[in-house]
Amino acid sequence: MVTLSAVHTAYLVDDSEVDLFIQKKFLELTAFAERVITFTSPIKALEVLESTPSSEMPSLIFLDLNMPLINGFEFLERVNALPGGVSEKIKVVILSSSNSPSDRLRSKEFPNVIKFFSKPLNMEELQSLSLA
Repeated sequence: MVTLSAVHTAYLVDDSEVDLFIQKKFLELTAFAERVITFTSPIKALEVLESTPSSEMPSLIFLDLNMPLINGFEFLERVNALPGGVSEKIKVVILSSSNSPSDRLRSKEFPNVIKFFSKPLNMEELQSLSLA
């Protein structure tokens, strides 16, 4: 169970600016993370991850699945291919409008994916996260 301000930095990766705004405000109001950084482009998020020093990596990424250019699963595959064990340092929560059983099953193939939630995120879900 996560305590408030348990996360130093969280990324929100979603192509919907409206969803990003809502989820960022929710995370800020709950004091879940000290910093919440949003990306409308998963490619931009990957570029930032590639250039971020290990000590400044986000603790958690909230990731949408259905995005143009690369989807959430392609994003996860690219994160897992980053050098330096990046994927082992970052936990991922799928935060998607998808309720597809196949998406839920596929997300379990990625060891750094800790939860799969449907949008929008709520307090009960947030408190159920185990980041240890």
